Amino acid sequence: MYKVASAYSTYKENLLSYSNNVETSIMPGCESFTVQQINIPKEDFPKLCSTVVKYLNNLKENSDTYRDEGCKYLYYWLYVEKLQKNTTIPNTLTLYKELNNIFNKDNEGLNNLDNYINEMNENTSDKIVKLTELYEKFYQFMLETRETSREKKCTSDCFNLYTSYVNECRNGDDTDFCYELTNFRNQYNAYIQTQLFCKGEEYLLPPVHNFDVIGIIIIPIILILVTPFIFSLLYKFMPIGTWLPQQIGIRKNIVDNINDEENHLFNNYDMDTQFSKKRNYIIAYNS
Repeated sequence: MYKVASAYSTYKENLLSYSNNVETSIMPGCESFTVQQINIPKEDFPKLCSTVVKYLNNLKENSDTYRDEGCKYLYYWLYVEKLQKNTTIPNTLTLYKELNNIFNKDNEGLNNLDNYINEMNENTSDKIVKLTELYEKFYQFMLETRETSREKKCTSDCFNLYTSYVNECRNGDDTDFCYELTNFRNQYNAYIQTQLFCKGEEYLLPPVHNFDVIGIIIIPIILILVTPFIFSLLYKFMPIGTWLPQQIGIRKNIVDNINDEENHLFNNYDMDTQFSKKRNYIIAYNS
């Protein structure tokens, strides 16, 4: 769901390229485009519209995965890069869908991207922004720490941001969000340990999911202590208390009967053997 957050650079470069080259080529339908809820200068709308339409044209020619991730990143780009978070998520989604309408109606979009764009809602949009910003800070941290002139640095702005998102994950039910946080933690901690060679748990991001170690230890102990008490209650107050001895007695009788049968068979066998030997002796004597 949120994989684009860790692979956004390609889509970012494409949008930057279209944005820089849009001055002389306004796309059909974008000439008088505006959205009332979006507070930007009126003259900026045609350029924004043309940039997005060109970008959507590029997505349409690519694979499903590329389309899906590209559409998700476009929301981030609109909300963070262009609107600077100066509007609401619902307003940004309205802008997004209006731009897609122009793409479909005036630029042969053929509704090819509708499924990817329409699945965007307030929750997914919010999570995409948070995760992409987290990776942005991480990549900036990597650039800074790779400069040989800088002093060794083992901490970054990612730590507090990640921790706040982990709390949100634990209190919510978005498993995809939690999964992507786990992926981020693995990448971040690997960089801290294998590239920066920072020693100490304090530099590593904590796990996304908390394991209740105390509960894991105490529960088996409680079960061991309580089990004899439960069996004593069952023995005194439940039918099982009288049923068990009966079953044990029945099983004992069955075993005893089997043993008697085996002894009887062995005795018969011994008697037959002795009789056979005696008979052979008599025959031999008479001859």
